[in-house]
Amino acid sequence: NRPAPPPLPREQQREFEDLVRKSQSSSSSPNPSLNLHPDARLPVQPDFEGDVNPRTGEQGGPKQEPVKRSTEDEGGDWSFKGRVSDF
Repeated sequence: NRPAPPPLPREQQREFEDLVRKSQSSSSSPNPSLNLHPDARLPVQPDFEGDVNPRTGEQGGPKQEPVKRSTEDEGGDWSFKGRVSDF
């Protein structure tokens, strides 16, 4: 005896259940990137493949530098996890 919304007429209930089934079956696609919300950030792509960073020679380190400059000049801003700060 939980509170519930008033029952729908039989035709509308069937239509509602069909719509729910369709939306659930379309969201279980084999490609998980299609399931992202339009506002969601895309996954970060690694800077290199393999275990050794070709630029620094570091083994087993991060695939992408955690702290970066937004520009190559000395006056550029730094970013960390997508947040930009100006020191």
